Amino acid sequence: MRWIIIIISVCLGKLVYGQSVTFNKRIQLGCTNTVLSGLEVTDSCYYATGFARDSTTCQPGTVFVRFDTLGNVELHKIYEDIESWHPFLRTTWDNKLVIAPYYLDNSNSWRGGIYKFEENGSGYIFKQYNNPYTLGAFIRPDDLQITSDSGFIISSSINDVQGVSDIGLLCLDKYGTEQWHITRGSPNYVDHTPCVYVDGGAFVVGFQQDNLSGVHMNYTVRSVLEAIDSIGNILWTYQSPDSVQVHRVNDFTKTKDNGWIVATGWGSERLSGNGSYAIPIKEAYIYKLDNNKNFLWGTKFHSDTLTTADFTRIVELEDSSLVVFGTVVRLYPQPNPTHHIMHGRIVKVSPHGDSIWSREYEYLTAASAKHSIYDAEHTSDGGFLICGESNGYSPNSSIYQQGWLLKLDEHGCLVPGCHIIPNSINPVEKKPIVEVRLYPNPTIDYLNLHYRNPILGEKLTFRVTDISGRILNSYTTADISDKTYIVPVSDLIKGIYVIEIIQDGEVVYGEQFVKG
Repeated sequence: MRWIIIIISVCLGKLVYGQSVTFNKRIQLGCTNTVLSGLEVTDSCYYATGFARDSTTCQPGTVFVRFDTLGNVELHKIYEDIESWHPFLRTTWDNKLVIAPYYLDNSNSWRGGIYKFEENGSGYIFKQYNNPYTLGAFIRPDDLQITSDSGFIISSSINDVQGVSDIGLLCLDKYGTEQWHITRGSPNYVDHTPCVYVDGGAFVVGFQQDNLSGVHMNYTVRSVLEAIDSIGNILWTYQSPDSVQVHRVNDFTKTKDNGWIVATGWGSERLSGNGSYAIPIKEAYIYKLDNNKNFLWGTKFHSDTLTTADFTRIVELEDSSLVVFGTVVRLYPQPNPTHHIMHGRIVKVSPHGDSIWSREYEYLTAASAKHSIYDAEHTSDGGFLICGESNGYSPNSSIYQQGWLLKLDEHGCLVPGCHIIPNSINPVEKKPIVEVRLYPNPTIDYLNLHYRNPILGEKLTFRVTDISGRILNSYTTADISDKTYIVPVSDLIKGIYVIEIIQDGEVVYGEQFVKG
């Protein structure tokens, strides 16, 4: 029998570890699918855009949402026939919120555009533009930034005249007048999925360059940064070495010491079953360049051989430490997996790339559910607001998507106090301690449990029972310590229930909670 002492959970009905509000929301707007991909944070409310389907026609389009600072929806509108999947929502010189969507026009030609929103959610197309190679060919804006003179710089994935993926960079003044529209184009390689940073009067574009579509293994995958002046001339270029595979530049920023920090993935290959081709895989990775664009350091966040992960957003704090946000996909159970578990990850690192803390967040639903982080912002209370999608399975096994909005405190905690590390050994009985924090209690929709256990097993089961012990819901997942598990309880009627944690068949934790 495993020697484990059960610590009664910290049941919090209100915040006691500081002033930051934390919450976890899943949002369904319109008809079926909702995805939140971009955020803009103010002191009085939060704005988000993404993808949804209109409730009347069920046609896909861009959704605009305003939340209060507790994560409640104040208003939303869905605009059919334009799509905005990528993580950008910006504020213009005239205090309008803007995105850069793409769409097919009446002639079935691809168009890009700038879409402006008023505070009440009403929107209109401010500017339209085309693929710079061929009118009507594919164009997908991947990033939008406001320039130092209040104009716009937009980086896009496009197809060239042969249909090969390339990137375009479009510069507009604040009235939408085109200044220039340039392409990259690399012989023998594909450039794609660019993001852009405004560096004074210049622009730095980050993107992936690879030959994945041209060979079957031994791939070349490069992470590239390229600086361009105000009229489109190249100033400098950094390219990761060909001896390693460093994937797309998902996000990057100029640091306080004038270096550059990049959020990306470290690549490798896994041979297919018959060995005829290789499957690209990656681990979450960040790297830093100094002010002369020399490589300083890189840090991988490795889990195991059956895990793939990525970082998508990065924030530099006032003390020059960094917080990076991304998604982890684990194959489970090991060593012979039958499904995957996809969940969010947030890591804080020092200015030198050393890990300070790491948080993971997993919704407990059916097998192969997906919960992805797309955008993140630092809030005025020192915490972090995160958006993405929660993609699970309904009772009738149909796939559904919901927007995911997560507010964390300055320590990356959804459950207040998750950063406090207790003594892992009981000083009297010399037995390992299981520590669980439960929040909120009472609850109305989700029960958040931060779980820490010095002795891990193969699997972990979360079981909800009534007070007589009758099992109502049960969720099984991988046993990972120092992680927040999110248990849905919205289907329960009001009353008192018990949440249990079972590790490899043995109950290691149990606590009552109230469903309001």
